[in-house]
Amino acid sequence: MIRNIIVTLVFFFGPALLMLVLRNIFLYWKTRHFDSKQQGEDIIDITPVSPTAPSHFFIVTALLVGLISAYLVYGQLTSQGEKVDMKYIPAHINAQGDLVPEQYIPRP
Repeated sequence: MIRNIIVTLVFFFGPALLMLVLRNIFLYWKTRHFDSKQQGEDIIDITPVSPTAPSHFFIVTALLVGLISAYLVYGQLTSQGEKVDMKYIPAHINAQGDLVPEQYIPRP
C-alpha cells in the first residue's frame, strides 16, 4: 500500500518537475538567442522588474500531465488482472542428481 502511494507520488511530481526544467531551458535559450541578436548600443536598464511567473497554461498542463500519469500508474499497481493460483516448488535435486531450480506451477 505504501509502495503504491510513493510510486504514484513520484509519477505525479516527476512530469511536473520535468516540464519545469524544460521551461527553464527554453527561457534560457530564448534569452541567450535574442540577446546575441541585439546590435547597437548597450543600455543598462536599472528599473526594478518583477520576476515572471509561469503562465496559467503551463501550470494547468503540468498538473494535468502529472494527474494523468499518477492515475495510470496507480490503476496499474492496484489492478487485479487475471490472477492464477500458483504453487511454489523450491530448488531441489532430482533422482538423477541434477539441480532443479525453483519454479512456480499453476495449481490444479
